[in-house]
Amino acid sequence: MKTSLTVATAVGAALLMGAGTAAARPAAPIAVPAAASSAAAAPQAAAAGCYLEVYTPWKENMAPSGRSDHARGKYRTANNCSGWYNTALLQYHRWDGWNRIAGTEWVGNRSMSHLQWKCQGKGTFTYRTKGSVRGGSPARVGWATSQERRFTC
Repeated sequence: MKTSLTVATAVGAALLMGAGTAAARPAAPIAVPAAASSAAAAPQAAAAGCYLEVYTPWKENMAPSGRSDHARGKYRTANNCSGWYNTALLQYHRWDGWNRIAGTEWVGNRSMSHLQWKCQGKGTFTYRTKGSVRGGSPARVGWATSQERRFTC
């Protein structure tokens, strides 16, 4: 229990530190630090952790007419995520909370990838990209949420 609280506190601090970054950089990369029993093991364990970077969503013209009709978000893993279970979601906010509009799950490493949703004619909403990583030994969980962006498709 003490280890999980330490990991949760460290992950929360990492998320708070990354909350004010620019849109071109990861909005809130997550770092799932390892809880090590000795100081000598800490750098090695931290280097073996999996990170997920999520980026602020944008709208893109994918229609032949040139009209903006897709909401897109991007994500990628960093460091070694071999054997880790990962998720990435593109969400929009409505009166009932955040709703998943596109998502994926995978195990292991993934280079820069995109989520997209054809939003043409759906209205004006606030969008975000969100993700999580689960794995390691001992088991750890971390998450990241991008900055929000409001636009009309």
